[in-house]
Amino acid sequence: MRKYLVVALLLLLGVCGCAQQPAYYAAETLGLGYIKRVVVLPFENNTDNKHAHQRFHDVVTTEILRRGLFEVVEKGEAQRFLREELVRKEQETLDQETAQRLGYELNVEAYLAGSVEDFSERQNGNYRYPVVAATLRIVDVKTGQIVWQSSGSESGYNTSGRIFGFVGADINQVSYRLAERMLGTITAE
Repeated sequence: MRKYLVVALLLLLGVCGCAQQPAYYAAETLGLGYIKRVVVLPFENNTDNKHAHQRFHDVVTTEILRRGLFEVVEKGEAQRFLREELVRKEQETLDQETAQRLGYELNVEAYLAGSVEDFSERQNGNYRYPVVAATLRIVDVKTGQIVWQSSGSESGYNTSGRIFGFVGADINQVSYRLAERMLGTITAE
């Protein structure tokens, strides 16, 4: 009987996991209720995986749409605007004047920017699992003020998977879990 209790406890730990809530900030003075439409800018990639930023960008965009948080400008429109504006100004970053023009031309109240800090496979003995870490922020296009920001990480490590050899979550599943937890901190206010 005791053996079954130990196995049940291990399975429960593996299913529940030990995920921490992502750290986040929300501007109390502005709230997010006025934001109806956003543009998701290309993410910075601070990893060794050359496509990590593109993959996580698409995951975040999908999660925003799935949750019905905001309308999202089509990626091609955003890329066209950025290509034209940033080349014309010979710069790589978005200054306040360009952000205001972005708001006007794409009819958005804010933009979502982000960076991917980790998008890798880790190994513990012969057990391999994915890890994803990122930061997201929503910036008001008129004021340049950050109205929401969240940083978090998610791991595919699973105790029961390691002990019993079960297949764990892949990096895409871990990415969706992280985006879901991070965007879950957004409230309309």
